[in-house]
Amino acid sequence: MRTALVAARRRAIVVCVVALATVCGPTATGNAGVEQAFAQRRSNVEVTATGRVERLLADERGASGMHQRFIVTLDGATQTVLVDNNVTIGERAPLAAGDAATIHGEYVWNAEGGLIHFTHHDPEHTHEGGWIEVRGTRYQ
Repeated sequence: MRTALVAARRRAIVVCVVALATVCGPTATGNAGVEQAFAQRRSNVEVTATGRVERLLADERGASGMHQRFIVTLDGATQTVLVDNNVTIGERAPLAAGDAATIHGEYVWNAEGGLIHFTHHDPEHTHEGGWIEVRGTRYQ
């Protein structure tokens, strides 16, 4: 009986992982992933990008809460991306212009270079959690 329960739990976990991967779309790593998604006009791509904070923008209230917003110039590129970090769900990253940052989240294409959002943990466990790392500390 116990063996059947363990096997059933394992099957459920596998089904959840496969479903989550399908919902979130493909994962791309490094700035090449962001650059490729931009060139191909792709959205809903999990990315990890590194760059320098170009400019801090005013916070903006959205349907899911308050968002910290800033522009990052990707390392080794001229492309910039808007980072839209939900601070109602996740943590605010203490940033200043010129700071080096690594951002993990979901890329969404737009003509200005795109944006990265979902840069926080997912309290509902329906999406891959994101984060922002600055000065060695990760904010989720």
